[in-house]
Amino acid sequence: MRKRLVATAFAAHAVLFARSASADKPFVDRSQTLPSLHLSADAGLGFGQYQAVTLDPSGKTTSAVKVGWGSNFEAAVGLPFLGELGVRLGYRFGDGGPLAGGGLGADHFARLFDPVVNEPGLDSMANPELHLRGNLVDLEVFELGLETRAVIPTAANSDFALTPGVPVRFHVPTLARIDTGLWFPIQTNADTSYSIDIPAQLFFQVDDAFFGPLSGVRFNHPGGDRPSSTDVPVGIGGGYTLGGFADLKVQVRTERINDASWSKFIGGGIGVGIRIP
Repeated sequence: MRKRLVATAFAAHAVLFARSASADKPFVDRSQTLPSLHLSADAGLGFGQYQAVTLDPSGKTTSAVKVGWGSNFEAAVGLPFLGELGVRLGYRFGDGGPLAGGGLGADHFARLFDPVVNEPGLDSMANPELHLRGNLVDLEVFELGLETRAVIPTAANSDFALTPGVPVRFHVPTLARIDTGLWFPIQTNADTSYSIDIPAQLFFQVDDAFFGPLSGVRFNHPGGDRPSSTDVPVGIGGGYTLGGFADLKVQVRTERINDASWSKFIGGGIGVGIRIP
């Protein structure tokens, strides 16, 4: 009798979980901050191009575009009163991984739909990044939040990095959403380098599928005698939601469409993300 009751209780729990998962909001209607006591986990694999320079025995230098690979792992939890707390780790494969994507690191392309990067390290293992995000305004069609990202300098010759930001999201319920905002990545190195990053992403929803263009603008100030620069990334991303709680995602983008050599900065990634409950 007890075994029958346990089996019944387990089955009921499984049904309730399935209903909760299937009743989750579609991709375009989700909040930019996890609800309290909800969990998320993401894993991605990305590739990025880089310029490899070699010196032959005669002393002549040659260059070629090669591909580096990287991975990304993230987890986050919604906390009462504080908002969303998360951690990110990345790993780059081979010598080109840290250099891929114009020095951003191939793991940057494994961060699906998260274009804001502030990574001072060039080791194979990326510096861990923590973030805390909360919503100041949370309406059905508009969200305004505050976010702080902190990079812990565990890699050799890297410095502490901080990225305050103001994420903004617009919703057209069940149809589309726009992700944008303003971030200010700062690295506390000798030159105090910084950027101003304004991403812009548009996603459309069709049943369980979602897709759309990725773009924005990034102003870079490396400090010292190095000149400032402006990047205009352009790409496309999309995915499919399984069971209401698992997202399969993919993206392809170039970090500098405004550069004559824009094809040398192309990268992409695939990944999966889950949300519980």
